[in-house]
Amino acid sequence: MDVVNPMVRWLQKSATDDPEAFWAQRAEALPWFRRWDRVLDWTPPTFRWFVGAETNLAWNCVDRHVTGGRSGHAAMIGLNELGERRTLTYGQLLREVERVAAALRGLGIRRGDRVTVYMPTSLEAIVLMLAIVRIGAIHSVVFAGFGAGALADRLRLSGSKALFTGDITWRKGRAVDLKGVVDVALQAGAHGVEKVVVLQRGVEACAMTAGRDLTWAEFVAGGAGYSGAHEVMEANEPAFILATSGTTPLPNWWSTCTADTRSGSTAPASGSWTSRPTTSGGRPLTSAGSSVIATWSTRRCSSARPRSPSRVRSTIRVPRRSTEPSRRT
Repeated sequence: MDVVNPMVRWLQKSATDDPEAFWAQRAEALPWFRRWDRVLDWTPPTFRWFVGAETNLAWNCVDRHVTGGRSGHAAMIGLNELGERRTLTYGQLLREVERVAAALRGLGIRRGDRVTVYMPTSLEAIVLMLAIVRIGAIHSVVFAGFGAGALADRLRLSGSKALFTGDITWRKGRAVDLKGVVDVALQAGAHGVEKVVVLQRGVEACAMTAGRDLTWAEFVAGGAGYSGAHEVMEANEPAFILATSGTTPLPNWWSTCTADTRSGSTAPASGSWTSRPTTSGGRPLTSAGSSVIATWSTRRCSSARPRSPSRVRSTIRVPRRSTEPSRRT
């Protein structure tokens, strides 16, 4: 018995038989500021998809749904370990993303700069990631369970100008001191971090370094007078970088480009997940590509060993993990 969803099998076969036609069809389902001149430019060991196309991930995730009349629809529901629940509609999410995008510019973050996100799972973390790609900067997310050594390595290798964290996170009912980990990591060696922004979640104030550390409220207030507008991004400009787990001596870096994230998340979302812009049982269902950037849809912008385009797309774009949501539907 084949446990893989038949739709996923069809997607894999279609991507293998004619990868350019397959991904062009998926990309056509999404809006673009400018359509591509060429679907694939394959020059081993590098390749580029949707060459010449222009878009913005945050605009695709949020703005277009607001202009499409879904401003009042729930976009995200956040639950933490303490049982607290918050909901943001698309309209509210857009306002928050614009506010944080302006604050990033007020902090001195510009297009192409790197920003490390070492935060607990929260609505603020998602808003931040959307705001970073909105202004054309590049985010590097570090799991908030990693220690100071792993964080220090990732800060140094990413070349981040700013680091966002929380004072604490909750794990199994206990508060974990994230800011303490950050302070140790920044003392561990050379790095390019100029500012640290701390999201206060606990009752007690954490230690702050004058001239370097800002509270989340101070950071947001610094956006006054700055624009929260999106940047027009070419399809192959990097959106985020992702390091491998800490099981290797040094993390390997994966860079994911703007168009890849959009098109790569569309195929499984529209196929095996059957997502649509409506609600079901009180739970928001968003259309393909409208939710948080799917990190499992990443691929390398360059590869040390050339592989055929069909192999890249069929093995990375439609992983076996994508069958898990289909078994829950």
